[in-house]
Amino acid sequence: MAALRSTSGARTDDELFARRLIRIVALTCCGCGLVWSAMYTAVFGVGPTMALPLVFVAVVGTALAWSYWSGGHVGLVYTQLLCITWISALIQWSIGGTVQSGMVICWSFLGPIGALLFLDLRRALVFMAMFLGITVYSAVAEPELLGHPLAVSGAARALFLTMNIAVALSVVFAAAAWFVWTLNRERARSDRLVAEMLPASIARRLKDGAAMIADAHPQVTILFADIAGFTDYSSSVTPATLVSELNAVFARFDALAAQHGVEKIKTIGDAYMAVTGALDARPDHAAAMARFALALQGEAAGILRGDGQAFQLRVGMHSGPAVGGVIGVSKRVFDLWGDTVNTASRMESHGEIGRIQVSAATAALLAGTFAVESRGEIAVKGKGAMAVYFLGDEVAGATRR
Repeated sequence: MAALRSTSGARTDDELFARRLIRIVALTCCGCGLVWSAMYTAVFGVGPTMALPLVFVAVVGTALAWSYWSGGHVGLVYTQLLCITWISALIQWSIGGTVQSGMVICWSFLGPIGALLFLDLRRALVFMAMFLGITVYSAVAEPELLGHPLAVSGAARALFLTMNIAVALSVVFAAAAWFVWTLNRERARSDRLVAEMLPASIARRLKDGAAMIADAHPQVTILFADIAGFTDYSSSVTPATLVSELNAVFARFDALAAQHGVEKIKTIGDAYMAVTGALDARPDHAAAMARFALALQGEAAGILRGDGQAFQLRVGMHSGPAVGGVIGVSKRVFDLWGDTVNTASRMESHGEIGRIQVSAATAALLAGTFAVESRGEIAVKGKGAMAVYFLGDEVAGATRR
């Protein structure tokens, strides 16, 4: 997670969280510095060893105060990471080595860990190289460099070792736990976004590694619903009103689709496209879509526009084979192709406001379950003369199929 402000100047939620987190870490480490200074004073008396934790508290505390005053946190991040990397090593050298100090140098490892959390991988690698360099230098040069180690009793060494390992590794565990929590949160958010953009079965196949999704569906029913007069209405309202009202309408359509087992494919301007029988083959695909279409008309009639007029729909349906698949690389979408799609679109565009126009193929599938009224033959663009029907209510007592 980068600890930098976004290019727009506004702070994102992640940046605000990072700022709060580094301040909490700084306060915690300053508290630990005071405890370590008191402990070293009790064991070694006044001297460089007890002073070094106080130097850490003074430097990081000043950076923390500046962070609150300036509202930023990048300087605090670097100050905290550099101090904990180097002052931990200096404390170990002042005591006289790894064993004498109880491995206080393990605190230096919080430098690369913190860089991973608050900066980026490239900078974290720099801090990791710094930590490894300090560790190797300590191992090679310690005997000659520190020829006069401080006297430390076995009990004190055990106390140092316990506190250094327990507290430092607890901080590492907390950082790892936060990372895992963040990762799971982002994965869940990503899954939700994919689920909103793609049908669940398609999303699962993509997550499982499917390189291409292209399926033939022998029998589906496709619906197009268009809001009549919306183009003219849109020129009379503000953009915010237009989007808000259209979103409210489609949100209610989405709820109806979920209720009736219908799969929404997409919206195209003020048109709504849906399918049954494609992702989950079902013998009642036409009947399920007919119930959905009737529900759409009823729902739209109950939604008022800003001018007080009810929304009116022109709906068309057609049944037949179609091909479904996922296209796109950066913004993948599931779509349907074939003559069935084109014909369903024509059923809508050549229909009447407030009615549900269906093709002969769909009417045949609905016969006996729904009332269908013949409209006769009409000239359909690109199709010639076609027999079409208007969908009526479901026949009382009819067996659902």
